[in-house]
Amino acid sequence: MTVTVPQRLARDTAAIAAATRVRWTYIAPTLLVFWIVSMFDKSNISLVIADPKFLDEMQLAGQTKLLGWLVGSLFISYSLAAPVWGWGVTRYGPRNAIMASLLVWALTCFWSGLSQSYGMLLASRIGLGVGEAACYPVTLALVANWFALRERGKATSYWWIGTMIGPMLTGLVVTSLILAAGWRGQFYALGILALILPLPMVWFLVRDRPGQHPAVNTAEADLIHAGAIEKNDDAPGRILKDVSSVWRNHRFWLMTIAISANAIFFWGWSGWLPTYLRTERHFAFSTSGYLTFVIYGFAVVTILTVGRVSDRVFRRAPFAGLGWASAAVFLMAAALAPSPSWSVVLMICALCAQQVGISCAEMLMHSVVGTPDMGKSQGVRALVTQMFGAFSPVMIGYILALSGGAFIGAFAVLAIAVVIAAGCMIALSREGF
Repeated sequence: MTVTVPQRLARDTAAIAAATRVRWTYIAPTLLVFWIVSMFDKSNISLVIADPKFLDEMQLAGQTKLLGWLVGSLFISYSLAAPVWGWGVTRYGPRNAIMASLLVWALTCFWSGLSQSYGMLLASRIGLGVGEAACYPVTLALVANWFALRERGKATSYWWIGTMIGPMLTGLVVTSLILAAGWRGQFYALGILALILPLPMVWFLVRDRPGQHPAVNTAEADLIHAGAIEKNDDAPGRILKDVSSVWRNHRFWLMTIAISANAIFFWGWSGWLPTYLRTERHFAFSTSGYLTFVIYGFAVVTILTVGRVSDRVFRRAPFAGLGWASAAVFLMAAALAPSPSWSVVLMICALCAQQVGISCAEMLMHSVVGTPDMGKSQGVRALVTQMFGAFSPVMIGYILALSGGAFIGAFAVLAIAVVIAAGCMIALSREGF
């Protein structure tokens, strides 16, 4: 029996086979490294504030309100600077923006290591937030420019795992650096890392668009162009053809609300996780740091799985809602668990469920915002979401001060936040997203 292959399918298969894979071999790995290093610089403070030597030297032992501001201040400047970076991405391109941001945050890491007072350290964290505010605008712009719509789930999982690998390695690497070189030494090391790893990768491997890259052939450029969201009538994002302005796109604002609620959960939880493990569950400082490595490791596997499944199913809102709702349940179960071991297990479940929610949401953003609007829209999105992220660790610090260090009330607030995020997904699920 002879099987006849349709001519269009044969042509498409041939085009895919002939296409280069610069987007996967150059762009995706660079974004992954960029996010890992950015998360080092954001997450290391959670371990620094749990270090007894740091607390003694800076006279901050028991000062949970001030410690909360050290975590949260970064996100305030991050949110305020993000729209500026969004404009810069549109005006000067994501490649130039990403290199400028790396220079800024490397310098602020050195500033943190030189800090002689609480105020100086706080100011350095604010400066770091300004530098890191480029992350979302440059990343989503590059993904929109370089990947077909039906590849963006997998592409998003490539860089999004960096948001987990960073904190995961922070627990291992930064804890070891603090123990070996002190809290100041680890700041210097992270500043050097930004200059010798992601910056050269961006310079040599990244261009703003496929047509500008010398290693991209015509087949790959055509494949990316044909896969743009505006050309996919069978995708949920086809509805964008009827949206004249991103600012009047209610789906974008629903996504922004959901991701903002997620930021309350994640940054409140991650900023205080080592302290929770040390003070509430009575693990040693070094053990709490290494447990952080294990907890985030499970999240990495979750993100990679979600990325592959998401591109096949192409319905992301229901999965996001289910993930966020489950995270609320697991977090409260972890807080009420009778033993430290069970608390850690349930913390792993909470983070993995939360990552199902936010991973699907990041992928879904490409279905509710068009490619030309991606840079500026993500600057505004980051303004809103990171302001909520800034508020969260500060809020937790105040709750802990009022409760005498008990975490149950703080975790209840974080659980409510992801329930709100799940609620936003119900509306988008009804529209077929």
